[in-house]
Amino acid sequence: MKSISRASRTMAVLGAGALVLTACSTGDGSEAPEADGSGVTEISVATAETPWLAGYQEIVALYEEQTGVTVNLQVFPFDGLLTQQANAAQTGSNDFDVFQLNEQWVGQFYDNEWVQPLTDIDPDFSWDPGLIEFDGLARWDADARSTSPDGVPYSLPINGNIHLFMYLESVYDELELDVPTTWEEVISNGEAAQEAGATEYGYVGRGRTPAYDFSAVLFSEGGSWFADERAGDYEPTINSPEGRAALELFKSMTDIGPDAPQTIAQAEATSLMQSGEVVHATFVAAVAAALENTESSLVAGDVGYAVLPGQNPVSGAWTVGIPTGLPDDRSQAAYDFISWLTSQETMQAWAEVGGVITRSDVETDRPEIQRIVESEDLIRAGFRYPFTAQLLEATEPTIGEYLAGTISVDEALQRMDEDLRVVVTNAGFLE
Repeated sequence: MKSISRASRTMAVLGAGALVLTACSTGDGSEAPEADGSGVTEISVATAETPWLAGYQEIVALYEEQTGVTVNLQVFPFDGLLTQQANAAQTGSNDFDVFQLNEQWVGQFYDNEWVQPLTDIDPDFSWDPGLIEFDGLARWDADARSTSPDGVPYSLPINGNIHLFMYLESVYDELELDVPTTWEEVISNGEAAQEAGATEYGYVGRGRTPAYDFSAVLFSEGGSWFADERAGDYEPTINSPEGRAALELFKSMTDIGPDAPQTIAQAEATSLMQSGEVVHATFVAAVAAALENTESSLVAGDVGYAVLPGQNPVSGAWTVGIPTGLPDDRSQAAYDFISWLTSQETMQAWAEVGGVITRSDVETDRPEIQRIVESEDLIRAGFRYPFTAQLLEATEPTIGEYLAGTISVDEALQRMDEDLRVVVTNAGFLE
């Protein structure tokens, strides 16, 4: 596990002043490829309306300043970004030089060959050792139809969202609570905070969109969604002793939270944490920005950050790839841009303006980034299937009903097993 030191404050910060970077290091001491080596003077980059968009725009402006290449940053709503990119890929329109992919979309784009292997553009490509792998997020095994740490590289991660544990330090100090390393300790600490009247709720779970949070509990109990997806075995395994234990444990956590957990998604959970009504919760790293916002959060400056209890933080990252079918010069220009974007010096600058970076060699005193680096070897893959959308439709309402107490654990497990079998069979992953 890698440690991270306090940042040197001699680095200029983007914003009011200009940040001047020298040639970008690739992390192994060599310099990144020249950003304008293709001769292309303008590229089109798709992106989404995200909490980190402002920082991304500043970084893009820096690229334009350094290279003279104009970056057309086309911004879409979250769902609109998927639609626009999928349409461009299917029609071969070449509207974009760079696709920005949420973790839940990568299986669809890799499996359909909508993005190019990076080795097709640069035969000498090798993974930068400072760039976190996120359990194979950027690589694809075409035989297993799964991401894999040993697969062919198709993209580079640019936003390192993973699960972190966030808690109110003042309450933990007052009650002399230890930061939990297990889910049982999360429940125990939450109950202690409630009993002491320190907070109204002992936990808040996102029961309207529960599959992501539940996956971390499932993995920590030794369970899985499928038998061995990296070997191409998509037999559903949720209806198992491990799946049962995880589901019951997950419900015990939400039981000490707000009523009707099936109505709570990330926005509602974040708001509750900002209000100080919740002693602790699990969030992706990017939520730290909202919790530390002094204009909207009552707990700014009082939030502690820790590696996820259960030691299986699930990745929920963003990555960038290059569309298939681009002319060679545009492919090279896109490759130059994403190589620069994920270099050490660029990510260092991005960290200074609030970016959730994807490198282990960035120096910062931001605790949520430090916890990402500490979690590097623990990260588990999120939902990366070509059938992710159908999987979530088959699981999230059922988990929500179970958390609400309207169906039993047996009913939930049986229903998810049956529905997942339909999903993977229809997708051609199970006969």
